[in-house]
Amino acid sequence: MSIAEDHFSILWPRHVEGMIALLSELRQAFDGDLDSTLILAVIGAALLPKDELPISFSYSQLLKQRDIDFRKPLNTLSISQVTGIPRETVRRKLAAMEAKLWVERDEKGHWKMGRRGSEDLRPMTELSLKYISSIAEGIDLARAGTSSS
Repeated sequence: MSIAEDHFSILWPRHVEGMIALLSELRQAFDGDLDSTLILAVIGAALLPKDELPISFSYSQLLKQRDIDFRKPLNTLSISQVTGIPRETVRRKLAAMEAKLWVERDEKGHWKMGRRGSEDLRPMTELSLKYISSIAEGIDLARAGTSSS
């Protein structure tokens, strides 16, 4: 069994409460448009892919270094394929986010975070970190309970 199954009573409430808070805030930040939230999350994941980041890379480093770019190329079709959102819908939503300067295209047509994206949406990133920390603390509690039994 997995740690989540073995320690369901510790992890599940943290996950549900954190996810509700996160989705509620994201919904508000994106004017009720969770598809745009998903599209921007895919762009963020391509910017900071898990297999390319140095193991010791911290959030404070991300905030200090504006020129960080571990980006994997991502075009409108790729975003549509990853999310399952129709390409034309993705295109329209990207155009709206581009107008807000949340995303921008490079010379090859690949999407990346725009000048205002990370700044305007920083509270969402910090709420995500709070959610992740809550899950991590729950795992620590579960492991501590397992080792003391």
